[in-house]
Amino acid sequence: MRRTIRRLLVICCIPIILTGCWDQRLLKEQKLILLVGFDLNQKGEVTASTAYPIGKGGIGKSNSPATTKSTILTTKGKTALESLLHADFRISERIDISKTRVVLFGEQLAKKGIYPELDHIYRNPKGALGAKVAIIQGEAIDAVRINQEEADLNGQYYDEFLKSGEATGFYTNFNVQSVCPLLLKHTKDPLLPLIEVHKNSHRAHSVGMALFNNEKMTGKLNITEAKMFMLLSGKKNQKVSLWVMTSDQQKVNQENFAIIEILHNRQKTKLKVNNDAVTANISLKLQYRISEYPKNHLTNSLLLQQLNKEIKKSLTKTAERTIAKLQKANCDGLGIEEEIKVHHTKLWEKKYKNVALKEIPIKTKLEFELINSGIIN
Repeated sequence: MRRTIRRLLVICCIPIILTGCWDQRLLKEQKLILLVGFDLNQKGEVTASTAYPIGKGGIGKSNSPATTKSTILTTKGKTALESLLHADFRISERIDISKTRVVLFGEQLAKKGIYPELDHIYRNPKGALGAKVAIIQGEAIDAVRINQEEADLNGQYYDEFLKSGEATGFYTNFNVQSVCPLLLKHTKDPLLPLIEVHKNSHRAHSVGMALFNNEKMTGKLNITEAKMFMLLSGKKNQKVSLWVMTSDQQKVNQENFAIIEILHNRQKTKLKVNNDAVTANISLKLQYRISEYPKNHLTNSLLLQQLNKEIKKSLTKTAERTIAKLQKANCDGLGIEEEIKVHHTKLWEKKYKNVALKEIPIKTKLEFELINSGIIN
């Protein structure tokens, strides 16, 4: 009997010490922002363009099924957070950016610096740290307003668009959580996807990667150079294809080119120190196959050797051009300063701390091995 009474007392006391759902956020009271774009207007204010889903249609007189589409809202403020808070004045629910999939920046704002616009997301415990970050060549508002048909929601469209570019080796995979530390510590710079919006065709178009020095955009790489950067940085992407000019002597223009597919790559960076001067040597070993070569005749070993030399010559020039653009933009996306800091700490503190990348000679050595020339050969 006493045991039963004790058990009842314990059971009665348990609900008193249990906490309730004090931090609940009801979906019906929130507007989930899936896509947000930031621009800099002529007054120096931050313009925020947000896309959030709303339901349309439903089973009624027309018997039409319910659909979900993106609604666009544009507000402005002195800072990014203030511009978003102003959106609360214009909609019935509270905005919620915790589920944001993609954050876009207009080119002008990116040149000024993107960290102030990411700060409120990075500080927020419920911030969308997994949101992808990309740069729009032009204004982000045009990208947010695009009337595309490949996905019901604009946020979903850009999320899938960026995932596709990452898989094919167009650009690196950066989100809020991974890019903000690079913007703060200043020893390695990010390269972010660069996208152009074609208003007439209602499509986004990958044009390369935006180069950054600290938090400011300072240059651009085209698609071929962006792919070469991925290889030089040691990123292992599957099925990276490169367009290569092998000759300019053929009467038929398409016979002057080949497309190769990188199957395996091995990258190594070595630092050579001589009289307190550092030289970075990047070696890259690539195994590839021929995806397209209209000139054909790949059964001849001499022709294959000559083709391999032409491919090596062409892509070595691409690598040198890519390095030159990185140095001109002072974008240390390869992490050369980090390598110096790790392996030569005293020299880094004395001479190379926050040094301009153009002050560090970078040499590249590319080796190519053809392992497949196609089944017709």
